[in-house]
Amino acid sequence: MVQNDTDSWSSDDTIRVLIASDIHLGYLENDAVRGEDSFIAFEETLSLAVEYDVDLILLGGDLFDHAKPSPSCMFKCTQIIRKYCFGDKPINIEVLSNQLENFSRIVNYEDPNLNISYPILSIHGNHDDPVGQGSVSSLDILSITGLVNYFGKWTDYTQVRISPVLLQKGETKLSLYGLSHLKDQRLARLFAEKKVTFELIEDGNDWFNILVLHQNRADRGPSNYISENVLPNFLDLVVWGHEHDSQVFATKDVKRENESFFVIQPGSTVATSLAAGEALPKHCVLMQLHKKEYILTPLPLKTVRPFIFKTIVLSEENIGEEGVNENEKVQNFLKDKVHQAIIEADAIRSGDPKQPALPLIRLSVFYEHDGQDFNRVRFGQNFNGLVANPNDVLIMKREKKIRERKELGANNTEVDIGGVAAEATDVESLLRAYFEAQPQDRRLSVLSVRAVTEAVRDFTLKRDDDIFRRVLDAHRKHCVDFLLESNAETPEEVSDKMKLCKESLDAADADLLKTLISTASKKAEVAKQSALAKHESIVVSSDEEAPPGRGRGRGARGGRGRGRGRGQTRTASPPTPAPVQERRTPRRAAAQKSSSKLQSLIAERSFRRRRESSDIEISD
Repeated sequence: MVQNDTDSWSSDDTIRVLIASDIHLGYLENDAVRGEDSFIAFEETLSLAVEYDVDLILLGGDLFDHAKPSPSCMFKCTQIIRKYCFGDKPINIEVLSNQLENFSRIVNYEDPNLNISYPILSIHGNHDDPVGQGSVSSLDILSITGLVNYFGKWTDYTQVRISPVLLQKGETKLSLYGLSHLKDQRLARLFAEKKVTFELIEDGNDWFNILVLHQNRADRGPSNYISENVLPNFLDLVVWGHEHDSQVFATKDVKRENESFFVIQPGSTVATSLAAGEALPKHCVLMQLHKKEYILTPLPLKTVRPFIFKTIVLSEENIGEEGVNENEKVQNFLKDKVHQAIIEADAIRSGDPKQPALPLIRLSVFYEHDGQDFNRVRFGQNFNGLVANPNDVLIMKREKKIRERKELGANNTEVDIGGVAAEATDVESLLRAYFEAQPQDRRLSVLSVRAVTEAVRDFTLKRDDDIFRRVLDAHRKHCVDFLLESNAETPEEVSDKMKLCKESLDAADADLLKTLISTASKKAEVAKQSALAKHESIVVSSDEEAPPGRGRGRGARGGRGRGRGRGQTRTASPPTPAPVQERRTPRRAAAQKSSSKLQSLIAERSFRRRRESSDIEISD
């Protein structure tokens, strides 16, 4: 444990920062058991800022779980921030940089209409990035209302130039660089092309340089993560958001010349997946900065729901003889393991009254053959009221298939989707791994895997309900145009050209693919609107005056002549000038036709009644 021997540090020259990341407000907010977990953890985080009397709060992205948070989620977030961050405590940090450039407005604690005691500075993550018209993020809303100071937003995807937020307290100077989330492939390419630049400060030796970013840190495939090696060495400290496993260590250090920067990974404050990394203790971090020397102190969160993750390999366990009642033996064995995990979860409770009562339990079970497999959901019902996640306590993976996949590699044609799901960090990674694991004859032949995964991402995170239609229409239009330009005639030629079309889509980088889909989508929309316009013109042009009806009542033929009653003769009415026809909409024409038909029906019934009455008189 680092000794916080700050007695020699003057409080007037010491900047105290509370660092947290991946709050994910609104995660499972409609769940009766886990719906409040994210808000409870966020409230504890801000209460620690008050307890340690920090100068500012720094968030590393993903404050919200959805790009379009619900009104209830936004209300609770606002309520918590106002409770802990508003007040009359004086703030002694001065902003020296251009605030309009950093935040698009003045910093909230300098706003004369607001009383801020603990200012929040935040970038956005992949879950709360800008969406819709004007590319507005949920953080933009919090910023314009003065609740959060939103920085690090970038909209030019051809190059990135990061300007620091310059903060000073006494003799301590802090330059804070913020880079909100960009797609990892795009940002990795920009780094490779030297198109990411950091604005340096004159007399930079007097400044402590921090970068906060929200990207993949773990290697998730070529160009699908950001390597620490691409970050500049002038940085002193890097705050890495997005990765949910908390990797923070008590540290007291001062960077020396030619040394690399130090990285802290706060991790998430709430478990958003039942993975092993989420079961690690959750923290936020207290940083104390005095000139160029700093101290990092992990602060464990005490209101986080207990989470126990265990891996079990049935072949290594003594379950009993194979064959008779083996399925029942396996279930009894795993029930005991779940009960042991519940006891273990009770042992690690913090004692905080706000800590949720029911723990999260996840057993990752490797089984040998089908006789050991069973219905997981039915198994989980045994733990209703005992765990917070009874429907997904178990994840079962075939041990033999995993071994075969490792031995055979690409030659193995069977896909263990359970194993793929267990290893995936998000939905996009799951889909990508699933499609790549498919045999050649079962892979997508038209759609681009990248486009599909990004469409799923936009649907789940940005709640873009129309994204799938746009992607499918764009792919269809692109493929049709490709075939028409190729002049393919035979089925074999069409098949070959479709393969080339698919290869071109797969080979395209993210920006080019987006351009192709956007262009094809616009063409498809134009064609659709053109067809709709033609259809409407046909309907309107044929929508003339309805032909005269054959009813026998008044106005049956459009005039005022009498019907063919008894003893009456029909006289011709003088011709009248044709009325000027107005352009009618289909709805008006339909209404007029219905009215004409109704009048004819009424006249016909009236005529029948008169005829029946006359027949009765004659019979008398």
